[in-house]
Amino acid sequence: MENDRDCILCLTELNRDRMKITFVVLLGLVLSATGGEPTAHWQQNSNSLALLDGKRVIWQFNFAANEGKPYFHPLSLNNGTVVTALRPPDHPWHRGLWWSWKLINGRNYWEEDKKTGQSEGLTEITKISMETNDNFSARIQMDLAYHPPKQPNLMTEKRTLTISAPDKAGNYTIDWDCSFTAGSEDLKLDRTPPHDWAGGYAGLSLRFSKSAMGWTFTSSEGTGGSKNIYGKSARWVDLSGRDGGVVIFDNPANPRHPTWWYPNDTMPWLTPAFLFHEAYTLKAEKTLCLRYRVLVHSENTDVKFLEQQWQTYTNLSTTLKTHNP
Repeated sequence: MENDRDCILCLTELNRDRMKITFVVLLGLVLSATGGEPTAHWQQNSNSLALLDGKRVIWQFNFAANEGKPYFHPLSLNNGTVVTALRPPDHPWHRGLWWSWKLINGRNYWEEDKKTGQSEGLTEITKISMETNDNFSARIQMDLAYHPPKQPNLMTEKRTLTISAPDKAGNYTIDWDCSFTAGSEDLKLDRTPPHDWAGGYAGLSLRFSKSAMGWTFTSSEGTGGSKNIYGKSARWVDLSGRDGGVVIFDNPANPRHPTWWYPNDTMPWLTPAFLFHEAYTLKAEKTLCLRYRVLVHSENTDVKFLEQQWQTYTNLSTTLKTHNP
C-alpha cells in the first residue's frame, strides 16, 4: 500500500543517515584489566541477541516466539547496574523495554492472564532479521501482527531497531522506529482513561529495576518529579541517579508531538503516552508511524547534555517526511 511504502521509505532514509554518523568504538569501554585487549563480543541464539563486555551483558534483545512481545532486558550501565526489570510480581506482563498496545477495538493486548500468560489480543512476531557490526552497533528488523486468538490480522507492523555502539563513557542509543498498517477495517487504538495514577498508557514502555528507586525524573520542559510530568507534554523525559540513567526522546515527526508522558516513581516506570488524553483512530489500510530514541547514559548528566542529545536526534530527523493519516 502507498502509505506503508512511504513510511518504510522514511525509515530507510533515517537508517541511511544514521550510518553516516561515526560512533566511537568500544576502546575505552571494553578494555580488560590486565592486557588492555577488547572484551566486547556478540552472543546470539534462536531466542536472543546480546552485546557483552566480558561477562557483563550491556544489552540483550529477546524475541522468543512464545513470548509474543519482543523486549530488551537487561539494559545495563557501564558500572554493571541493570536498569530494567523483567516480569516483576506486581505486573508480570512488564518486560524491560518493550512495546504493547493497550486496547485495539476494545480488546486488551496489554495485560495477560496470570495462568495462561496470554492476552485477549495477541502480538505475534512473523519475521525477524538481525545485523551485527564489527564496531558493536546492530540493526534488527521485524514484522509483527496483531489479532484476536485464531482470527485474522487486524493490524501489521514493520519495526526497525537501531542500536549504536557504546561510546567511551558507556552511553548507547536504541532508535525504535515502527509503522502500523490497519487491515480492512478502521481501528480504535485506545487506553484505560487516566484516573488516580492509573490508565493513559500504551506503546513504548520501560520498567526500571529496583536499583532505580530514588532516581529523579526530569523533563525537557524544566519540570522534575513524576507529579509535575504526569499527563504533560514534553520532548523528552529522563530518569537518572548518581551513576546514570535512561532518557526517552519523542521524535518531532510523530503525531501529537511533543507527546504526553506517564512516569511512575514507585515502580519505577516510564512511557511516552501517545494515547494519554485521547484515543487514536487508524483508518482502514492507512499507516501510522511512531519513532523514539532511548539513550542509556552511564554518567550523571544535566539538562544541557540531554538537550544536546535531543538536538542530535532532531538533526537526524530533519530529512523525515510525515506520512501519518
